[in-house]
Amino acid sequence: MTQTASLDFLLALQRVAGMVLFGGFALMFAAEWLLPATGARRDWARIGHGAHNLLLWLAGIAVMSVVFGGTIWLLLQWMQFRRIGVLYFLPLPFWLHAVLAFALLDASDYFFHRLSHNVRWLWLLHAVHHSDPHVDVTTNLRQHPLHLIPTELWKLVACAAIGVPAWVFLIHEILNLGFAHMHHAAVRWPHWIDRAFSWLLITPRMHWSHHSPEMARTNSNYGVILSLWDRNFDTLTSPIDGAPQFGLRALDTPRWHSAWGMLMTPWRARKLSAL
Repeated sequence: MTQTASLDFLLALQRVAGMVLFGGFALMFAAEWLLPATGARRDWARIGHGAHNLLLWLAGIAVMSVVFGGTIWLLLQWMQFRRIGVLYFLPLPFWLHAVLAFALLDASDYFFHRLSHNVRWLWLLHAVHHSDPHVDVTTNLRQHPLHLIPTELWKLVACAAIGVPAWVFLIHEILNLGFAHMHHAAVRWPHWIDRAFSWLLITPRMHWSHHSPEMARTNSNYGVILSLWDRNFDTLTSPIDGAPQFGLRALDTPRWHSAWGMLMTPWRARKLSAL
């Protein structure tokens, strides 16, 4: 593949990522009204809840634009063309390099997610996402802006260490977005999905378990795409059955769930011994 063709392919993947971000969100938002999960809300309060989550997402976009601008894509392309990373030193066929890069990048996401639950300052930031008592598709966008910075830095370091081509990174991000939309959507997913796919993939009900206020479940099912990391590192729990409970008990009052309250959570919650 020539450099020009490679750049064209990357641009096409970026457009697909945008379509999955907005189109996937719209699709899951509509599905929540058509096939609501047991106990899910379908009222105006849900609209207000989603608006606060979207405001936090916009704050995150602003922060990421200031901190990174367009440098992430430039760095990924530079690393690919300079062949930076361990996999480039191995005599691997093209397809095997791509498969291993995808799998190892997915493993790196698992470990960063696990760190975000076990390193205190990361958990104070990540707890904003977990504090949502009404998980729906907007919860996927409920990320503290300051948590996005170490998340992206981790991804860049992982790509440089592994040797992830920019196009493989983008395909992983596209699937990550699609899975994350489904995982958080308050949709009445049939149970056969868990039986058919949980041996390989993280299903929505498995991720609902991760959003449980019970810490044994919160600290489990860290994967987004592949379930094999949770399975191999003994952090897998069963899917939620019936009406799930969400949120963090220490952050269950309304003051934690406005856009401002979510932005201030890491500072206000730092005095709490447990979340």
